Amino acid sequence: MTAATTSAPTRGAINVGRVSAGLAALNTLDKVPTKKEVFESTQSVKVIGKKQMETAGPAGGAGQALAVAPGVNTQTDSPAGASRTTISINGMKTGWSNIAGNANDGTVMVTFDGVPMVDPAYGVWGSPEVPQMSMIKGIAVTYGPGYPINRWFNNIGGSINFIPLQPTAKAGASIGGFYGSFNTRGIHFNVRTGNIDGWSAIIAGGLTSAGNYLNGYGFNNPSNNYAYYAKVIKRFRGGHFSFGAYAARGVAYRPLAIPVSPNSNVTINGTDANGNPNSGPIYSQQTTGFYTTLPSSMYWKEAFNTSYILYSKFYDHLSHDLSLHNLLWYRHGSREHLHYNYYTGGYSNGALNQYYLAKSDTYGDKLYFTERLPWNSVSFGGYFINNKYNSLLEFYNPTQQVVSNINGAPLNINGAPVYGSLGIPNGDSHSSYMYMTDLAAFIQDDIQPVRNVRITPGLRVVTFNTNFVNNEAAQFPLNGYNNGVNAYGTSGDRQPNSSTNFTDVEPSIGVNWQIIPNVAVYANYSTAYKAPAGATGTYAHDLASSLKPQSSSQYQFGVKAYVPHDGLLNRASFGANYYHLNDTNEIIPIPVVSHLYSLFASGSSTFSGVNLYFDDNPLYNLHVFTNLSFEKAVYSKYVNPHGVSYDGLPVSDVPAQTANIGAYYQYYHAGVVYEPRIWWQYTGAQNIYNNNTGAPTNQKLSAFGIWNAALRVNIGHQYLFAGLHKLSVNVDVLNLLNKQYNNYQYISSGGYYGVAGQMLADPGMPRAVYVSLEGHFA
Repeated sequence: MTAATTSAPTRGAINVGRVSAGLAALNTLDKVPTKKEVFESTQSVKVIGKKQMETAGPAGGAGQALAVAPGVNTQTDSPAGASRTTISINGMKTGWSNIAGNANDGTVMVTFDGVPMVDPAYGVWGSPEVPQMSMIKGIAVTYGPGYPINRWFNNIGGSINFIPLQPTAKAGASIGGFYGSFNTRGIHFNVRTGNIDGWSAIIAGGLTSAGNYLNGYGFNNPSNNYAYYAKVIKRFRGGHFSFGAYAARGVAYRPLAIPVSPNSNVTINGTDANGNPNSGPIYSQQTTGFYTTLPSSMYWKEAFNTSYILYSKFYDHLSHDLSLHNLLWYRHGSREHLHYNYYTGGYSNGALNQYYLAKSDTYGDKLYFTERLPWNSVSFGGYFINNKYNSLLEFYNPTQQVVSNINGAPLNINGAPVYGSLGIPNGDSHSSYMYMTDLAAFIQDDIQPVRNVRITPGLRVVTFNTNFVNNEAAQFPLNGYNNGVNAYGTSGDRQPNSSTNFTDVEPSIGVNWQIIPNVAVYANYSTAYKAPAGATGTYAHDLASSLKPQSSSQYQFGVKAYVPHDGLLNRASFGANYYHLNDTNEIIPIPVVSHLYSLFASGSSTFSGVNLYFDDNPLYNLHVFTNLSFEKAVYSKYVNPHGVSYDGLPVSDVPAQTANIGAYYQYYHAGVVYEPRIWWQYTGAQNIYNNNTGAPTNQKLSAFGIWNAALRVNIGHQYLFAGLHKLSVNVDVLNLLNKQYNNYQYISSGGYYGVAGQMLADPGMPRAVYVSLEGHFA
């Protein structure tokens, strides 16, 4: 593991003049930043440690764990880590649970141990790639682009780095399991070898399976996931190198959003060939049940997300003042959907099945040097990334004979009728490749003219080279694809092969002034770019000449405090900052059900607000924390696909406020530690998107607040057999008061249920109880 902010074994004492031991831009990619390092930096960074990650519960994944950070909002539809989650940092998003009006998706970089997990072509990360939090040591959340030294190719809104457990000097192990509501169960482990002749290794893993609180008519929308991780590090005089591997997979059935209010045209039995409702119970939260989903005989969708990573890090102190850092990595990722829709397709000629497969292979190398000078520390270098992205999407109906779109004649081969299939889709189809090469060169200075002032100017030059290949004709040769028209089925691929090449410059600067030893004021400004959003869909439906990189410019200023020990303040940290971010050249997908996402709005948006955080150990056995944010997000420009302007309307799905507060208390008695915990999570009102008009609205989803509680009992080694150092028993109760609420709503265009203008919703999780057991071996 390499890190400019940590001391490494050296070849002798290094005299760096008046340079502070911590002089270097905070590197959030290689280690969990300490509170002191965050305090001394010029950036807004929040570290989520093990204690606050526990608010996700034993089954929660990345999305649930991130909800505790200020300005971070998450939305999911499952109790476990296999399901997809939308995550936003100050309104800038990644992941996808619902995409209606998702203007800023793909603007947050996500990394595992510093390695990018995001497809450069698609730009969006899936939370099932990090479903097991037991192996995660900490999470570093950066607000805004951050330092050039820490950026990859889509940090325009922020970044999230999941730092896994690391090899340790001492050997040890742990193993645990849990069971709880919705038939949720799982196991996890980690084994550490300790230091053996300079070598040290760790292997960790876990797997979970769960039902869902969203279920109906005998089908519980199950999910399962696993993640495994291994890392070995070798330390030598002056440096170290390491090799790591990570594999994760999440599989989940994803139910449709549920109608909020009843409509006589929407029943649980779908529509007939004329679009009229079949008889049956009227389907809505108010009539068939708040959490009730459609029968699986009517509709189901199964989503698979997979990520495999291999990587190597190298660090060497080349001289008294010069060090070398290198990261070499490879990632394979895939997303697959199997989709069955009898609700609108079974009784008509509509599409009955959907198949989607996106595969991505990416490799890259990042090399940079750090030079320590008498008054500053300069890091300079760059990276190379190459990515191949293949997207395949098909709609078909195997009960319908394929009919020519040219002459209306049914298709027969050797006298036998041909029905819709994966080989000859008789619905919409898409097949394309994207080849991307991203290059970056950066210089990051960290100047300390006096002991209590830090100035961090930086400059980065980025290049995005993209080649789009329309593969429709090669993928479906029997469909007679010609000039954008399929003989059988239809295609959304209207654009030919194309290429783009963008080069941009990203300046940044930050200042931190410690006005007294434990209090600092700081400010920063940065700009950043990413390749045009939408990946294959964008290049397939828009002229390449019309595309521009999406960009952001942001400034922040605020105050930080860090108090190691002073009365009731023990390792206490506090932060409050104001931010203002402009996001331009947005390409906004407008979903069209049973069709390609072929409609796009365009826009620019402005996000501004205040984030605050505080955590402390006022007593030796009491830990308290709170996070609070206020935000305003509006479109400075929004033009829907029909050219209608909605400038000035609020950005959808951005809460006006988010907050959480919690307390953990420890009580020791006769070798046993009892730790009760309680915390409250609040999500403010947020504006709803209208998929029918393809525009944002002033309508709001109501705010909601959720109480949670837990009790852990740690049994000491004196009660256990030899080798077992500690045994922990834990009970978590999430949504303690069983509050009923929706965490997402939008206005439908009628694609799912045939009724335009209907409000659809994803309910939040009701009360859930989990019991977990974990043993620690010294």
